[in-house]
Amino acid sequence: MKNPFIVGFSASLRNARSREGSRELVRDLKGLKDREALSAYLVKQGNLHLDQYFQAGRKNGVPYDEMYKTLKKMGGRKGLSNSEVCLAAALWGACDMGMEVDHLPLADYFKADGTITGWDEIRESLLRADGVLISTPVYFGDRSSLSQSLIEMIRQDKELGKGLKGKIYGGLAVGAKRNGGQETTLIYQMHDMMDLGLLGVGNDFETTSQYGGTGHAGDVGTMPKDDYGIGTCVGTGRRVAKVASFMRAARENRLIDQLRVGLWILQDKNQEMAGLLEPFLAGLRTEADVTELKMYEKDILPCMACDICPSRVGPDEEFRCIRGKTDAMIGLHNEILKADILVPAMFSPRDRGGLASAYQNFLERTRYLRRGDYAFTDRLIAPLVIAEVGTQENLNMRMATSLIRHQTVLQRPIIGWLHNGTLLNPEDIRTGLENALEYGRRLVAGRLAMIAKGAPVALYKPIGYVLSLSKDNMPEVMSKREKAIQLRIQRLIEEGRNRLESVDNKA
Repeated sequence: MKNPFIVGFSASLRNARSREGSRELVRDLKGLKDREALSAYLVKQGNLHLDQYFQAGRKNGVPYDEMYKTLKKMGGRKGLSNSEVCLAAALWGACDMGMEVDHLPLADYFKADGTITGWDEIRESLLRADGVLISTPVYFGDRSSLSQSLIEMIRQDKELGKGLKGKIYGGLAVGAKRNGGQETTLIYQMHDMMDLGLLGVGNDFETTSQYGGTGHAGDVGTMPKDDYGIGTCVGTGRRVAKVASFMRAARENRLIDQLRVGLWILQDKNQEMAGLLEPFLAGLRTEADVTELKMYEKDILPCMACDICPSRVGPDEEFRCIRGKTDAMIGLHNEILKADILVPAMFSPRDRGGLASAYQNFLERTRYLRRGDYAFTDRLIAPLVIAEVGTQENLNMRMATSLIRHQTVLQRPIIGWLHNGTLLNPEDIRTGLENALEYGRRLVAGRLAMIAKGAPVALYKPIGYVLSLSKDNMPEVMSKREKAIQLRIQRLIEEGRNRLESVDNKA
């Protein structure tokens, strides 16, 4: 199987590299053997870029627009800007997993004077790519104009829009402060890329399993000092590479049984959501094994935020939350884990009288599943909202940004609009569910095939939790965790034997 191709876009006008310099960068990254070598390389390249600023007139107080022109004349073959440092780290993470990669500096294509050149090259790279990375500086909690220009050009290209469907996207953002808007930038941009048909992922379990790479750098050349941020960028590159590998492996393997869909109705009013969904579910049930769980009817208690979570180490099928003795979660545990794809669904009415919601309590309680070595890892999440026109709960964004932290894969949220009791866009719901089945089959088939070939299984690392970390490092706990992970791997390998067929064997 040919290795996936990951293309990375650096979306800063401060880019140090021209297109030709980017080709040299890719060659350099392929030659870096480990994280230590990467760190040394990034420091060197960051310092080179800072030196270029001094050579361009910074030491003499030359106005920035003049410096910028001088920098562009220097050739763009060495150094790395802060955004490029993040992208280089992510591309190295993908390279380290055997991917083919490329780096495209958007400043070469979307000029500072507003002109656009070389769109065909960007377009060709996007169509060829299995995965896409975008690295951007933060502007007031949002992306750069270069990133926005790329997204707008894709929106206007209908053929490209079709070609991007189901490709994998990951984002990187650099802010001048540790909490300088990186997460909002990543969230907004991920939703835009999902709207274009891509599937969104964050950074991987070896870092923090959140929204992507979060770099902390203010002045020129300072990003290489942020080892934590570079780690999240490496993790994003690895995550995009891993899921892209799953999707490519699905070209050679297919499911021979029905996809298992977990429909979680988390918020409803007088059964309206359930009634509105029924016509769609009738068709869905002919193509998939659908388990419908009306969570809003369940007595789910809030999370107690235990200092040690889960309460004990054990296999996935064992319920391990201390609160389960008194509420509905103990009965839901194995039901929610057996699904291949997850469709959390919520109804948003203007009149809140009679509204029943389990969303916040349920979401809190999934804490033990995330900390239990990401029990939902690599599941497709397809958030579904039906909202009356005029409501602004932002449920689609809330569900997406919360559930991606379970090391999952996000598709574009499915949103239905209701006016005077009439669903205005039923075709959008139907199409969204059809897409979920298509992506879900590919993701499950590829994942099971790659697990059989030794793809790594997620391990939770309690970053920021001192007590949990000290407990996890105890030999007896590590032994139990290793045994539990081996049981998960064995189960997935056996599942692959029973559920997969080589495409070559298809009649």
